[in-house]
Parts: sequence; C-alpha cells; structure tokens
Amino acid sequence: MMMARNNDEISSLRSLAAHRDQARDNLKQDTAATRERLRPSNLMSEAKNKAAKRVRKIGQGAIDGIRAHPGITATVAATATLIAMRKPIARLIANQQKSEPDQIEE
Repeated sequence: MMMARNNDEISSLRSLAAHRDQARDNLKQDTAATRERLRPSNLMSEAKNKAAKRVRKIGQGAIDGIRAHPGITATVAATATLIAMRKPIARLIANQQKSEPDQIEE
C-alpha cells in the first residue's frame, strides 16, 4: 500500500508541474500580447479607430435627425446664419444709409 501511495503522490506532483508549466507559458504569451498592444504606435492606431467610429456614429445620428425633421433643421440653420451674419448685415445697412443722398423736400 505504501508503493501505491508514493505513485499517487508522484503522479500528483507531475500533474502540478505540468499545470505550472502551462500557466507559465500562458503568462508569457499574455505578457507578449500586452506589450505589443501597449506600444505607442498601436495605442495611437487604436485611439484613431475608436475616434473615427464615434464620429461616424454621431454623424449618422445627425443625418438621421435632419432627415426626420427637415423643417426644424432649416429653421435652425437660417437662425444660426442670421446670428453669425448680424454684424456684416448691420454694417451693410449702415453703409447704404450713409451713401444715400439727403432728400430735399419740395
């Protein structure tokens, strides 16, 4: 019975050693993959790809909103244009008023 017990212990130790070796190999592979992913060029590429996906998603959402509400979109665009152009329009009106001759009442 002593011999069987020793064989079981040896088998158990061999199994533990095999699991340890497998775990070490897995750790080496994971470490190498992590190093590769964390290279600055790979991080930059990943960041650019994620940003591009977000921009496309937001852009598509905006396009869908415009298509769903064209009247509101046109009103908002016209209002924004008038707000942006208020100073040039005011200057144009002021210049026209200066250039008109004084009218003499008869």
